[in-house]
Amino acid sequence: MKCFLGIDAGTSGIKVLILDEVGNIRGNGYSECDVITPHPGWAEQNPLDWWAACDKAVRQAVASCQCPEEIVGIGFSGQMQGVVCLDKNDEPIGNCIIWLDQRATAETQEIDSAFDIDEMLRLNASYCLNSYWAPKLLWLKKNAPKDYDKIYKVVFPKDYLRFRMTGEIAAEVSDCSMSYLLDVPGRKWADRMFRELDIPKNIVPKTLLESQSIAGYLRRDIAAEWGLKAGIPVIAGAGDQPANGVGTGIIEEGSIGVSIGTSGVVFGCSDKPLIIKERAATYSMCHAIPDKWCFLGLALSSGGSFKWLRNTVFEEYKDKYTSPYDEMTKLASSAEVGCEGLMFIPYLNGDKTPINDEKARGGWIGLSHRHGLAEMTRSVMEGVTYSLRDSIELMRNEGLKIKRVVTSGGGSKSELWRQIQADIFGCDIEIMNIEEGPAAGACILAGVGAGVFGSVKEGCDSILKIKEVIQPNPERVKLYNEYYESYRMLYPALKDFFARQSGIIARKK
Repeated sequence: MKCFLGIDAGTSGIKVLILDEVGNIRGNGYSECDVITPHPGWAEQNPLDWWAACDKAVRQAVASCQCPEEIVGIGFSGQMQGVVCLDKNDEPIGNCIIWLDQRATAETQEIDSAFDIDEMLRLNASYCLNSYWAPKLLWLKKNAPKDYDKIYKVVFPKDYLRFRMTGEIAAEVSDCSMSYLLDVPGRKWADRMFRELDIPKNIVPKTLLESQSIAGYLRRDIAAEWGLKAGIPVIAGAGDQPANGVGTGIIEEGSIGVSIGTSGVVFGCSDKPLIIKERAATYSMCHAIPDKWCFLGLALSSGGSFKWLRNTVFEEYKDKYTSPYDEMTKLASSAEVGCEGLMFIPYLNGDKTPINDEKARGGWIGLSHRHGLAEMTRSVMEGVTYSLRDSIELMRNEGLKIKRVVTSGGGSKSELWRQIQADIFGCDIEIMNIEEGPAAGACILAGVGAGVFGSVKEGCDSILKIKEVIQPNPERVKLYNEYYESYRMLYPALKDFFARQSGIIARKK
């Protein structure tokens, strides 16, 4: 039976999944990556660390697979918005400024003031955000001119890994939608943006592909090291959220996916670009499917908040338990719904949707002598879910009829967190048979690119099945609706405080 290898180049690590054409998992691997934070609000990663992690994870997956000779295609999913700058020798110029980085705020404002907003929305389908390529490149031009002048090509994280595997430099439409250099409705580079921002167009890949297209073929030397056949087609792949959309079956208008990884994402599919005119840091982009578009709301520190809790408050759990997250959620399940008013704000490094404020920070509100570690842990899970509901409400306000919600990512592995999502969102939550949505999407795209499936829909129908449906509890829904209204009061009340604190910190430096 033919098999596909999917590589998900995430922020926390590189995941590799091998699936056969009917959805059986035939192998997997994983290797962690670290985020570098040299200054407050900055976030970087070393592309060479990605390659080392990718190499390790692929070797694990192939070693666990009984059928490496049956692998006929390799696909990609990858963290979006990262700027990997390569010199003329195709070597990375310093670290990648990743999606979590907040440094290019001034450049974002410059771009906003230079263009008519309505024209930009028609061209880019979104407002400019400081995580996009364009403002980051302008920041480099202004603050690191020696590095900027060395740039020969700029690629996204997954595209760097694919280049290392094939020797071919290419880009694809879903990732490029978050460059602010793409004509999103037209699915092509926007010449006007390069010209008016004075960014040379020759630094972006000339080859711009649809996600299911072949971008190159596995190099003989890499294939030999990994125990695979040389010349396997390597598919362009997609950004992690469009890939996750494919891997969870969000391929028709009205379908919504909620993913809790390092970040938290609410993702939907549409038949045309969905443009939300409110400045709520929503993203509209090309889907990983030809002639489909998608949109998402982004919470920067969702699973990241839970990981922070593990690494600080529950640091001893890492040595004491095999699965520290399971122990944390077991503790959280003993707390009451709503934690007797204790709320956690998950803005550990600013946030995007809907506040779009890099100065915002996290914290607990409503602590009392009655609260302990159980309530603090559950309140983090609830606070993250409230922040995701913000994006769902924006979509509902645009008149989108939500027909189904699929949850994925680390948050979907917890029975407690799945129920919290159903109760806070007030709707049924579906779980698919494959937990790793982005990697599964990469596999499906590989199957289409390799010619095994005639379309993404055919691949989804063959590989994906609904594993479980979680129904909301009406009483908890009612209580959470009340708490959610309280949650919505927190940011407006604290916005000036966040700005003041940020100013004090900046002056100290």
